[in-house]
Amino acid sequence: PQPPSFATAARLGSSVSFQGLLSRAMVLRRAAFDIGSGATKLMVADVDGKAVRQVFGQEVPVSFAVDWKQSSDGSLSEEIQAKGLEVLKTFLETCNAHDVPTDARCAIATEVFRKAVNGTAYLDRVRALGLPVRVLSQTEEAEVGFKTGVALQDGPADSVICWDSGGASFQITSRDPGGGAGALRSYLGSLGTGVTTSILVETVQGRNFAECPSPSPVKDEDAEALLAELKRRIPEVPDWLRGGIAVAIGGPNSMFAVASE
Repeated sequence: PQPPSFATAARLGSSVSFQGLLSRAMVLRRAAFDIGSGATKLMVADVDGKAVRQVFGQEVPVSFAVDWKQSSDGSLSEEIQAKGLEVLKTFLETCNAHDVPTDARCAIATEVFRKAVNGTAYLDRVRALGLPVRVLSQTEEAEVGFKTGVALQDGPADSVICWDSGGASFQITSRDPGGGAGALRSYLGSLGTGVTTSILVETVQGRNFAECPSPSPVKDEDAEALLAELKRRIPEVPDWLRGGIAVAIGGPNSMFAVASE
């Protein structure tokens, strides 16, 4: 429903708070889509420039990264694209049900769509649904993750180290004290959960990931070998991160949630 007009407020007189009506007029309902490498997410919220009140939130696993690593040519299969589009169609129906204006809906996409041969083509199919989408660089992913970590903490932003692990990459980010106001420093890598699973199956267990998408059962020696392989592949850890305590962010299907169980 539309907020009452200022003329209506005047007619209602002193029984209605003009300031309250003004605040209602400034509230915007928006929908943010995150098309990630391992899950697709939607958040619907009322935003007034100062506060964000969540109205709806959902995350659906869509394993783009796993599908991409199973491909022989670095492309996304038609099956995973169809699943992703169906999830987005459902989310768009949810937006309609929550009265989100079509021009107040936008999406971002992450690592796998930067690397898959047909990642851009898939996002064109997303745009054909009427949903604007932009691919973030990994540096932009790090910035978004850091802001999320700051929002979850009570302390100052300068004390936050945020660890964001996705399906195809990870970002660990903090303030850069020597980089000027608002500058960030990041430790970036391409070892997300989907990529790590493919390493476990192919490099450690010696199986074809396209034929064996699950590494189960995983033996103790498999886990130890995977850890050694990841240490070999991971970028050198910067001094600023050594000994630090990170805020880990992720949804119900993230590696952090799985590990906590």
